[in-house]
Amino acid sequence: MLSYTVEPRKTAARVDYWNQAMREVFRSTWNVDPVRPADFHMSMKAVPFGGMVLSRASLSQALISNRPEQADDGAEHPYYIYIVNRRQHVTTAGREFDLLPGDFTLADSAQPSAMITNGPYTTIGLTMPASLLRRHVPAPEEAVGIRFSGSSGLSRTISIMLISMWKLAESDGLREVGTKLATNLLEIFSTCCYIGTPKGATKQSGTGRRRAQIKSLIGDALRDPELTVENLAREIGVSSRYLQILFAEEDDTVSSYIRRQRLEGCRRQLADPEWQKHSITEIAFSWGFNNAAHFARAFRDQFGMSARDFRKRALGGLRALETSTAG
Repeated sequence: MLSYTVEPRKTAARVDYWNQAMREVFRSTWNVDPVRPADFHMSMKAVPFGGMVLSRASLSQALISNRPEQADDGAEHPYYIYIVNRRQHVTTAGREFDLLPGDFTLADSAQPSAMITNGPYTTIGLTMPASLLRRHVPAPEEAVGIRFSGSSGLSRTISIMLISMWKLAESDGLREVGTKLATNLLEIFSTCCYIGTPKGATKQSGTGRRRAQIKSLIGDALRDPELTVENLAREIGVSSRYLQILFAEEDDTVSSYIRRQRLEGCRRQLADPEWQKHSITEIAFSWGFNNAAHFARAFRDQFGMSARDFRKRALGGLRALETSTAG
């Protein structure tokens, strides 16, 4: 566990020491501006694990602000989920709000932020790289500057988990289960973001582009029987929950989208005279289905008739058209 403590010394030296400590823990540049410099004190402990850092800081009243070093949203910059035990006024991402004791928010080192309280306070936070957070939250930049309640709803679970994780860290038990706990926390946070963040045009355009990219990947792999939600998520380095949230905005699921696209491929080939010498099962299996009975039910549910009847009608209609044209 890393420990940092500011003892009485010259004010400038104390602040410089603490700014350096914050950079080491939060992996970006944050500045401390004490309200009463002569009385300034601060202590912090931090535990690195699984590419993340869990920290707890206690400090006297001060304005905390950052200097964004990288504004590119796709860059590998840190994000922070943190809670406070005293009302804190926050300005970030064009939003201004108050965090109440137990509330939490998401901060982004690539966006200007400022926080201040009306007295000494304690905060517990989880720092993580952007790439890790994006495996769970489709568009984390849109959750920055949102106040999540620590007293009610699903978001209360996040606050409780952060406090519990810190207690575990103090007993040196975080190393064994820290990554798993953090993954669970981020999965819950992804649901909180989906429920609590605005559904405006910016969000739609950002997630829409990402969803289109994933649909393109699905299209390229439709014929692979190993194409599943889990395998797709693993291949592109995101969580299954990430994919489900992206498609939920269209009132859809990833698995149903894959099934429909496969069925559409089967429908086209069943209606194609060049494929009439291939069996229905052969066509179905060539589109990633691996169970004939399952395919038969899915086709009937999608198109309202059996694959055999559809093929008979489609090819019969083509033959009738060819005959009339020839006559």
